[in-house]
Amino acid sequence: MDGHLLNLRYKRRTAALATLLAISVLMFGGALLYNLVQLRKVWIEYSYETTQRTEALARIHRAAGYGGFIHNFKNYVLRQDPAYLKRLENDTAEIFSALDAYRRLTLSDEELAALAAIHKTFNAYLDAVTLAETSVRNQLTSTVLDRRVLISDNAAIDALTVLKSAHEQYKRETNQRMQSEFDFLINMLLIGLLAVPLIGFWAHRHMGLLERLAESMLARNEMQRMLARSEEETGEALKRSEAYKHLAYRCALTQIPNRQAFNEAATKALDSARDQQEKLAVLYVDVDDFKGINDRFGHKTGDQVLTEIAGRLDRVLRGDDLVARIGGDEFAILIFGRDALKAKEQLADRILAALREPFDEIQQGLQVSCSVGGAIAPDQGDDVDALLKAADTRMYVVKKSGKDGAMIG
Repeated sequence: MDGHLLNLRYKRRTAALATLLAISVLMFGGALLYNLVQLRKVWIEYSYETTQRTEALARIHRAAGYGGFIHNFKNYVLRQDPAYLKRLENDTAEIFSALDAYRRLTLSDEELAALAAIHKTFNAYLDAVTLAETSVRNQLTSTVLDRRVLISDNAAIDALTVLKSAHEQYKRETNQRMQSEFDFLINMLLIGLLAVPLIGFWAHRHMGLLERLAESMLARNEMQRMLARSEEETGEALKRSEAYKHLAYRCALTQIPNRQAFNEAATKALDSARDQQEKLAVLYVDVDDFKGINDRFGHKTGDQVLTEIAGRLDRVLRGDDLVARIGGDEFAILIFGRDALKAKEQLADRILAALREPFDEIQQGLQVSCSVGGAIAPDQGDDVDALLKAADTRMYVVKKSGKDGAMIG
């Protein structure tokens, strides 16, 4: 065959092969770019949804917790100060705004039911506010008023737990999806790296594909930088979530655990005590004549007294026990362990002694006492509400018999 024809055939075959390689590289690059765009899309959706969920959930916790609606409602019932009605109005607007913000997210039927439960609880609280206003005008005592407007917020607490669990599940599922996208992307990169020598050889001789390969490598580096930024933003979002959780489980005034934290800890302790066939004690501590302190010295002094009481209670506890502020001037203490029954009597004595110490650093000559009621599980109850009710009943017996004492079941 003529040499010129052989050379032409060779060139044609080479050009065809180079074209095939170029098309393969373009298809690979297109698939890689598509998956990179999908990964970025998933991350943007995840960042937005997670931020919105975290912030809305935190707003619900802040608006409903101590320092928010429930805190101001209890203070209004206790102090009967009309100034708290304006705070309750603002808290109500914030609560329903937070619920509406959460409802606009992509939610499951379980989450929608949880939001409805929270909404129902706070509608009940609004009715209680109206009843409280009428009772205050009728000059009922704070003790009678507190019993009349008592609202159970267990359904709302359970609903918040459902929302938190759903939020955690959403993060897990999205992380798994992102990991799957990322693994597929890495596999494609590995395939591309294996083809680099062959592509580079033919590109160098025929199509100049090295420049395109360089662009692919630059795209890979950009992807790695973007993933690094994504991990950093995820870490910051987790830190914010932990901070919001801390705020949701702490009393804003005294910085000790609040009622929600106490209920969860007590529930776990009851389960553990039931499994190990052990006893558990709950003490209910109520400050005597706290309204008189507010009336005589002012609410600022009253808040300082509550903060000091919380500190003293915390200092007299054993290492494993827990104190929480569960109402305006009410505290609950959880005592568990093998020697809980023996410790409850000693602890009650230490509480009374600690609160009898002068409060001169707050107000010269200020004396404070408390009434303490106690209940034992499972003798007086096998759930948190039953134990608190039993301890509260004994505390009121102490109140009626002269205050500044303790009655343990």
